[in-house]
Amino acid sequence: MGSETPYTLGGRSRLAHQPRARRCLGATVAATLVILGVAAPTPGQASTVSLFRIILRDGTAVASYGEYARVGDRVVFSMPLGELGENPTLQLVDLPASAVDWESTERYAESTRFAHYVATRAEADFAAFTGQIAELLKELALAKDPGRRLDIAETARRRLADWPRTHYGYRSKDIRDIGALLDETVSQLRAEAGASYFDLSLVAAVEPPSVPLLPDPTPAQTIEQTLAVARSSDVPAERRSMLQSVVGYIDGWTAARSTPWARYARSRAVASLNAELEADRAYSSLARRSLADASRLAARADVAGLEAVGEGVRRNDERLGRKRPNEVQALLDAIEVHLDAARRLRLARDRWTLRAGTYRRYGHEVASIIDQLNRMRPALEQIRALSGPDAGALSKTTRRASQAADRIKGIVPPTDLAGVHTLLESAASLASQAAEARAEAVASGDIQRAWDASSAAAGSLMLLTQARTELERALKPPELS
Repeated sequence: MGSETPYTLGGRSRLAHQPRARRCLGATVAATLVILGVAAPTPGQASTVSLFRIILRDGTAVASYGEYARVGDRVVFSMPLGELGENPTLQLVDLPASAVDWESTERYAESTRFAHYVATRAEADFAAFTGQIAELLKELALAKDPGRRLDIAETARRRLADWPRTHYGYRSKDIRDIGALLDETVSQLRAEAGASYFDLSLVAAVEPPSVPLLPDPTPAQTIEQTLAVARSSDVPAERRSMLQSVVGYIDGWTAARSTPWARYARSRAVASLNAELEADRAYSSLARRSLADASRLAARADVAGLEAVGEGVRRNDERLGRKRPNEVQALLDAIEVHLDAARRLRLARDRWTLRAGTYRRYGHEVASIIDQLNRMRPALEQIRALSGPDAGALSKTTRRASQAADRIKGIVPPTDLAGVHTLLESAASLASQAAEARAEAVASGDIQRAWDASSAAAGSLMLLTQARTELERALKPPELS
């Protein structure tokens, strides 16, 4: 008995005395193998190219050569133009995602993927899968332990449930029929194994995509699609490129150039292209005028004038039909930068006006000290170069530098000019140190002290020049940097 096969295909079971689960199992295995042996429906003729469709919101179905890519708020794809041969002419398209009917586009994409799958790998995958299921069922029929039989049956049932979800619903009806047969067997095997639980697995039915695929577009249809995409594009350069491609293709399409349709399509493309070029010229002129005005008004701290320039850009954009939203926004952003600079300059000038009297009084106080330091410049240049001056000039320089250093300490600068005052103090102090160090070097013949004097003289000259520059700037109204 142990060596007997527990079922026969096409004949009576010789083990009628076996439990009901074993008899049901034999029938399940037989019926399952019959279902698995049914040939799959022959797929229709596959397209020569892998064409998806981007469905625009106006209903236009645009061919996409291969999968499209959705990145953020954009969709990018390659659109064929003209004949769909081995090497078709492709136009790279970048559209705003808002221009696309995504529900229809994604449903069509599922049907396209399914058709490609059916035409390429589906039946081979299904044959490999059903072979695995058949092996499981044979193992199930030969197993003696009730618990082992139940494990095998449930494994087969789970695999059957997973197949449609991961294979576009291919042959889902066959899978459901096998699953229904296994359900009864699993229930019987659970009872036989003494299982006390009831497993209700609810798996949503997955059917193959049902959207019918469109035929490959004709060259004329690809031209119409290109014109439709050009209208939906928000990138002027891409619109021009697509329109130029249409004109170029029609001009080179000998068979169609003389047809009324081709002439009409070409005239539409040329008219749209001319409108694009005219819009480019108009917006370029608007940008040049507006930026020139903005730069001039910002230098004058004319806040109201700059605000008027921005309003003028908006009015002109409205008049031109709002054809360049990105360029207009960039132009308004640039004007806003000038406006911010003008506001800052206006504030700085108002503040300078409030404190200009204080600045001028300070400038008057230190003018004689700066003049005195300037008169020492020739002697300091000689000390820096280690070329003098003579004893008389050196004595005079030492005295003047000491006087300048003392006088500058007695002046209290405005808070805003504390940095200028520090530069003047340092310049006077270094001038005094340079003269004293040079005198010591002359008296001792110490060349190192002469070099020390040279360094101090160089520092004094540099700081004096910097102090004069910054003081002159402070005494004038602020300018746009």
